[in-house]
Amino acid sequence: MSKKVRVGVLGVKRGTGLIDYSLDSCGDKFEVVAICDKWLEGLEEEKKKHPDGNVAFYPDFDEFIRHDMDAVVLANYGNEHAPFAVRCLDRGLHVYSEVTACQNMKEAVELVEAVERSGKIYALAEQYCFMPSPRKMKEYYEAGKLGELELADCEYAHDSSDAWHRLTFGDPNHWRNRAYATFYCTHSIGPILHATGLRPVTVTGYESAHNERRFSVGAKTAAFGVSMITLNNGAIIKALNGNLKGGTLWYAMYGSKGKMESSRSIANDGRVGHFMAELVGPTGRSPGRVCISPAT
Repeated sequence: MSKKVRVGVLGVKRGTGLIDYSLDSCGDKFEVVAICDKWLEGLEEEKKKHPDGNVAFYPDFDEFIRHDMDAVVLANYGNEHAPFAVRCLDRGLHVYSEVTACQNMKEAVELVEAVERSGKIYALAEQYCFMPSPRKMKEYYEAGKLGELELADCEYAHDSSDAWHRLTFGDPNHWRNRAYATFYCTHSIGPILHATGLRPVTVTGYESAHNERRFSVGAKTAAFGVSMITLNNGAIIKALNGNLKGGTLWYAMYGSKGKMESSRSIANDGRVGHFMAELVGPTGRSPGRVCISPAT
């Protein structure tokens, strides 16, 4: 039996949730050996789950990355992933980073350079790529059923106003209160890029005005933003992100042979669990609509 991969986790809340899920599906391949978080109460609660002493706990990141391990799961604050990933890579550790990878081009370059000089694996854990409809879109696109992508439309707006005080711990300077509206862009554009293998070449972004609803929860930024993205084949992605009332999660792709999309969240029928397509058949005529529910 091959040696298990020794994994450290930064972030006891989201991080251990990811690990627990992974252990259920492939626990024979890796083991958690260290957990780090500056949130001391959460660290103490996590300790109770590991009374056997096989997991080390660290409130200090510098001590944590000196632990004897092979890889690190980063589930720290969403605006701090790149610098922590660079430090892990320079330490000789593989990195599995929860969203998002970086905030700007400077961090992107630093991250790429760290991966190249370390020779280690860096993986971005954009989980929305693996929801039922995005998975089915990737399957159809790779099989050539959609033809060449011409336009994609995608939306991720999370209405988290009711939970905002918990998410920000009441801190007016918490990163969520300062993050621009398009910050979680990988939740919208990630599934499109994953399905097609195409890459952005130009991006133009727009933000709405700051409104009273956002002001009332302490957020300092716009309620939503829209990005227009040109891909390397000339196709365009229209992406919506933000914190709109009610929220939205939706994907659509239009190609040279037809269109496919997930169902609308407002339809209350499973959202990305339902997949629909209208494609051109082998004879050049449309065979009609395909609806898969759920999109397994």
